[in-house]
Amino acid sequence: MPKDPLLDRVILRLSNGDDVRFRDIIEGGCLGTGGLGSGKSSALLRALAMALLLALMGGLVLTVKSDETRHWIDYVRKVGREDDLIVFNAQSGLSFDPLAYLWASGGRAAAQIETIVEIFTTLMSVGKVYQPSSGERYFEQAVEELMRAALAVLSNACEPISIISIHRLISSLPIDREQVENPEWQRTSECARVVARLRERKASFSESQWQDLDIATTYLLEKWPNLDPRTRSNIESTWSGMASKFTYSPFREMFCSGRFDFTPEQLTHEHKILIADMPVLEYGRETSRICQILLKLVFQRAWLRHQYAPGCCHGAFLFQDEFSFLMHRNEAHFHSVCRGSAIAPICACQNILSIAAEEFGEQQPGSKTYGFLGLFGLKFFLANNEHLTNQYAADLIGREYQYIDSWNAGESDEGRGGHFGVGAHKQLAHLIEPVEFTRLMKPDGENPLAEAIVYMSGRSFNATKTSARPQGLPYMRVHFSRE
Repeated sequence: MPKDPLLDRVILRLSNGDDVRFRDIIEGGCLGTGGLGSGKSSALLRALAMALLLALMGGLVLTVKSDETRHWIDYVRKVGREDDLIVFNAQSGLSFDPLAYLWASGGRAAAQIETIVEIFTTLMSVGKVYQPSSGERYFEQAVEELMRAALAVLSNACEPISIISIHRLISSLPIDREQVENPEWQRTSECARVVARLRERKASFSESQWQDLDIATTYLLEKWPNLDPRTRSNIESTWSGMASKFTYSPFREMFCSGRFDFTPEQLTHEHKILIADMPVLEYGRETSRICQILLKLVFQRAWLRHQYAPGCCHGAFLFQDEFSFLMHRNEAHFHSVCRGSAIAPICACQNILSIAAEEFGEQQPGSKTYGFLGLFGLKFFLANNEHLTNQYAADLIGREYQYIDSWNAGESDEGRGGHFGVGAHKQLAHLIEPVEFTRLMKPDGENPLAEAIVYMSGRSFNATKTSARPQGLPYMRVHFSRE
């Protein structure tokens, strides 16, 4: 991206003329790793949060731990930005209906339908890794077909588009061909009511709309009842297993009200700070995960529609501690293109194994994991005792040829004296050995500082330049305080 005062402003001052600019964070994002007690959340993420808030950035904060919202409210108060804060939880009285927002955002109906189908397909894939022989992908594609047909008939019937309206329609579909002609089903079924609405509006449809509706109603009223009951049940349960969470309070009021009390544009254009206050201990692991990933998916898609433009779209941050818990299958795509919208993803996790296992299904970090990690241009490594993470960090920083000392001594065969020798030879060695990451300073009751190794893609640090090494090193030791 071209030079720009806003993009080039310093977010975090490191030392000796070294700093982190906003531009450095939006180019792929920032990743922090650290084991338990390393200061990853209390020191590193605190410093980054305060820096972004002081820079008047807006952003979305996803929460996993129960104390994250409290900490963020404290950060916001310290910088005097209470008026920019939005806390979204069951007690707030706020609602964000993702389908209502997407439908109101404009565009052709067909494109809106495909957007909704893609978002909910992604939600259904959370926590699943599909193998080539897996039958789950078949049922996922079958749900896509079902959702596409349901959205086509609901939208053309001018019915409200929401998770609940889709769920009601799907739950009321006929289970055999005879039921379609049954007067009782026609009187009580939500599907029959919507189809009747379509007939009432027949004169208003274009030829293209009629063709779409013919495909949709044929699927819902003919193909669906003729499916094998076990197949039909599996397809419906694949959908309802995810969607039914939103049919009960408080998620019904939070996500299915038909209104949106805040928008993604408020974060990028008005500097608002939105905290999704849905921690795991309060909402449950899977429910918390699904709700926050749904929110993130809609915001990510909306943000990518807006290109960064000074005076209009200012960009925003996306803050995710315990990031592996909040990943989805399109994460890599977002990190690849978010720089154009000036979105700064701030992600933290304990180690890279959690990323490998959670989303990519790799027991050991493989090509998918390393490919994704390569998208992060800025990385902070804090104290860690996980070997593969430390090895990755050492390999990332790199190796160089170094002189390795050697010596030898011995006696002659006749026992009349011996010999002693000292030498050196060049050997390719890590600039920083993996074991060093286990020795980084951790904060405790007396020491508030956390030590980290910072690496920035394509960057040599001024603080590491010496007469012997004028080019500097691609890493630097830094400290963050939790106070």
